[in-house]
Amino acid sequence: MSSKLFCSMSLHRSLFLKTLTHFRYNSSVLAENNVSNSNAPSKNLFAHFVTTRFNISSADTVKMLKREPLLGRLKILDKVEQLADMLNRHGCTQGQIANIIRLQPSLMLTSVERVLEPKIQVLKDLGAERENIPKIVTKSPRILTSKLETLRSNLEFLKTVFPTNDFLVRAIMRNPDILRMSLQKVLKPSVALWEGFGFRGIEFVKFLLYNPWALMRSSLTPGQLDLIRKIDIHKESKMFKYVVSIVANRRSQVSEAKIDTLQLCGLSPEEAWELVRVNPSILSISEENIKKKMDFMFNNMGLSVDFVTKHPRMFLMSLDKVMRPRFLVLQNMTAMNGAGEVKPTRIGTVLAMTEAKFVAQIIERHPESAALWTVYKTAIADVSKSSKIKRFSDFSI
Repeated sequence: MSSKLFCSMSLHRSLFLKTLTHFRYNSSVLAENNVSNSNAPSKNLFAHFVTTRFNISSADTVKMLKREPLLGRLKILDKVEQLADMLNRHGCTQGQIANIIRLQPSLMLTSVERVLEPKIQVLKDLGAERENIPKIVTKSPRILTSKLETLRSNLEFLKTVFPTNDFLVRAIMRNPDILRMSLQKVLKPSVALWEGFGFRGIEFVKFLLYNPWALMRSSLTPGQLDLIRKIDIHKESKMFKYVVSIVANRRSQVSEAKIDTLQLCGLSPEEAWELVRVNPSILSISEENIKKKMDFMFNNMGLSVDFVTKHPRMFLMSLDKVMRPRFLVLQNMTAMNGAGEVKPTRIGTVLAMTEAKFVAQIIERHPESAALWTVYKTAIADVSKSSKIKRFSDFSI
C-alpha cells in the first residue's frame, strides 16, 4: 500500500504546476491522503507553485513564507489563484501580478470577493481606466491592504482638493500611497501646509503632479524654512512657490552646500545668493556639476563672475553636450577668422540657440563648415560613442 501511495505521489508531483487545474488536483490528493501532518510539504508546494507560475525566485519565495507563514497551508493555493485571476481581470500582466504578490504577500491571505474587489471598484468608480489600475496597484500594493473606509474617506477629501477626477487619478498614479495615508494626521495638515505657502487651485494641482510626495508631508524642517527665508523672494511672487518646491524636495544641508560651492568657485556670498534667487533651479544641480561648470566657464571660456551671475541659465545647460562642443566651435571659428579671443556676448548668444539653429547659422554658413563640423562632431563623440549627430539637412527648424 505504501509503495502505491509513493508512486501516486510521484505521479502527481510530475504533473504538478503544468496548469492550475493540475495543481488543484495534486494539492487535494495530497491533503486527502494525509501524506504529511507537517507544514513542510505544503510550503514546498506553495514555493513550487509561485516559482513556476509567476517566475518568482526561490529567495523571494522564502522571504514571502517568512513574512506570512500561513501561506504554507494547502488551502491558500486556491486564494492565490483567485487573486491572480482578479488582478488579471483588471488588466495586470503576469509580471505585474508577480511583483504585487512578492511585495505584498499578505494579499494572498485576503478574501478577493469581500475585501479586494470593493477596493478595486473604488478606483474604477473614481474614473481610473483599465490601463491605470495595474499601474496604481503595482506601484503600491499596500493600498489593497488599507481599510475600505480609509480609501473612501481619503478620496472624498482629495476630491475637494483636485478640480476634476481626472487630475486626481493622475496624482494617484504618481503616488498611490496618498490613498492609505491618515486623513487627519497627514492629508489634511499637508494640504493646509501648502495652501499656507500660496498653492491653490490649478497651480496647486500642477505642484502636486510635479511633487507627488507633497501630500505625504505635513511640515518642513527648520533648516528648509530658514533657507526659504534666506533666498528672500516675496511671497506674492510666482517664483516664491517655485523656490518652496525646490527647497522642500531636498535636505537643507544639501542645498546650503551647493551655495557654499558657488562661493568656493569664486562668487561672493551676495553673488551666490543672488544667483540662486534669480534661478533657484541651480539648487537641483549636484555640487560636482556646479564645480565642473564653473571651472569651465572661468578657466576655459574666460568669462567674468559678473557675466556668469547675469546668465544663470548656463548652469542648467549640459557641459558635455552643449557648452563644451559649441565653445570649441567658436574657438576654432575665431582662430580661422583671425579675430582673437571669443567674446563673452557671442558665447551667450550661441549657447542660447537650439541645436538646429546652431548648426544652421554657425556651422553651415561658415566657409570652413566641414572643418567646424568635424570639431563639433568629435567633441560630442568624445562624450558618448553612441551619440548620433545629424547633419543640417536632418534638422527641422
